[in-house]
Amino acid sequence: MDKKVISTNYQFEDLLAIEKIIEQSAEASLIDCFRHSTASYKTDGSIVTNADIAMQEALATALRSRYPQVEMLSEELTSDEQVAAMASGRDYWCLDPLDGTTNYHATFPLFSVSLALISHGHIVLAIVYDPVRREFFSALKGQGFWVNDQIIESPVQPTKMSHSIAFIDFKRLNKEMRTHLVNQPPYKSQRNIGTCALEWAWLAAGRAQLLIHGSEKFWDYAAGNLLLEESGGRSETHNAEPIFNETLEPRSVLAASSLELFQQWSSWIRAIN
Repeated sequence: MDKKVISTNYQFEDLLAIEKIIEQSAEASLIDCFRHSTASYKTDGSIVTNADIAMQEALATALRSRYPQVEMLSEELTSDEQVAAMASGRDYWCLDPLDGTTNYHATFPLFSVSLALISHGHIVLAIVYDPVRREFFSALKGQGFWVNDQIIESPVQPTKMSHSIAFIDFKRLNKEMRTHLVNQPPYKSQRNIGTCALEWAWLAAGRAQLLIHGSEKFWDYAAGNLLLEESGGRSETHNAEPIFNETLEPRSVLAASSLELFQQWSSWIRAIN
């Protein structure tokens, strides 16, 4: 795996400063509104709550104050605004202010904040925050992976898929794939916790070992992709392409917490097709 340090203007001190911004914004927006949020439906049937909007506005304002040169691409912006941020030629944030909105609105305490920084075509900084457990998962390109600001080496993981926990989102997989996974599961157990960003973060931390998803949006995977890379894990699309391609098109995900497990997992999955 390429661990080359990408030359950027962002360092560990930036991680700490951004984490503080996220923590303060989450306390005022997400935690304050939890258990009494209001929601409306988007055109795709997903929901957006008052907390999503409040968190986006709070983070955008605070980040713009500290990093005025960086553009904002957020899930709750319009598609035209998202495209404009990506096409600006500047560094830009990729933000999901509340990942796991359905959980949040149902008062199910599994949701997260996901923030990635893209510079010169690379994801160079990533933070996923779990406000309920007050856990930060952070990474800098080529410089490491941290949990609550403690550097984490590649976590010790099982060597066999049969000893692994897998994150599986069945509803976004095709029927053949779902059938094989249900009838012939190669893993010990499976989960779907309803927040893509936190699944990536927990995979990077070694709390689960395998992940498959049929269609994640840019803000679902941007931060997690770097967290996993810096922790020693591996990810690709189902077609063996890099997941990050600096577009807004949804991407399939196949990932594992170690290279050894990824080789087993990808071989098993691709044998189905």
